[in-house]
Amino acid sequence: MADLQIIKTMLERALHQRPFLLATTSGAAALVVFAAWCIKDYRDYLALGPGGPPYNVKGWAWITFGIRPFALSKSGATYVADYPTEGSHPEIKGLPRRQGDRALLGGIAPHRQLSQHAPTRMRTYIENLFANAARQHPSILETRKSLYERHHNALFVSHKLLESRPERLPQTAIIARGELGHAHPDLSVHLYLSPADARVIIEKGWAERHRLSVPETSWVKNKYAIASTYLMMYGPRDEKEMEVLRVILENSIRFMTGQDEVEKVQWKNAV
Repeated sequence: MADLQIIKTMLERALHQRPFLLATTSGAAALVVFAAWCIKDYRDYLALGPGGPPYNVKGWAWITFGIRPFALSKSGATYVADYPTEGSHPEIKGLPRRQGDRALLGGIAPHRQLSQHAPTRMRTYIENLFANAARQHPSILETRKSLYERHHNALFVSHKLLESRPERLPQTAIIARGELGHAHPDLSVHLYLSPADARVIIEKGWAERHRLSVPETSWVKNKYAIASTYLMMYGPRDEKEMEVLRVILENSIRFMTGQDEVEKVQWKNAV
């Protein structure tokens, strides 16, 4: 593979420029371990599929060495202490707890679900949910190419609303450039929620933070146009979990558009 050859060449060049590393067994051994780690990590990056950064060694290097050091740890993705304990929408408070363990996630960008995947039949339902949300709310929502993913569509706060009433929108909508959320090929979903809703949804096991969705107290907050309540929703495993996703999406719409009156979004059929 050409990209793996590039990594090998980079490492060989490093050795040539720093021959003193070969003077000690420990230095040489450390370099071998590092090379093996780089190759495995690069393969893991490619296995996530395209999404966001370039799908090559340059994209991998940018994420691995330029972004990952500032991201939340995997365990930190369920941190909620920075979110308020009060103020969540009643529909969010009423959600059941998700059954079973959390799904396993991988990557930062792209960010994907690695276990407990939604069955194939959910794909049409999820596509309907996002498309219908825009069709049912044409004055406040629109569909455009995702600014985060760059390979598929996302749901946005309408450009007209962003331009005409920015003072009525949460700062999150401005930071996100209007992007409310999108679904991935693996049927997991990224969505923005209010801080109070985000806390409840994470605590009930339906989601976790994107690893660049750091607390507001972090010195890298809002970097890469990602605000503090950008969540990864685990893919719905059945129709009951599709209903949960519907409720969560509707409250994402309420938060990001500043509109309390949101129509029930249909997902069983296209409207």
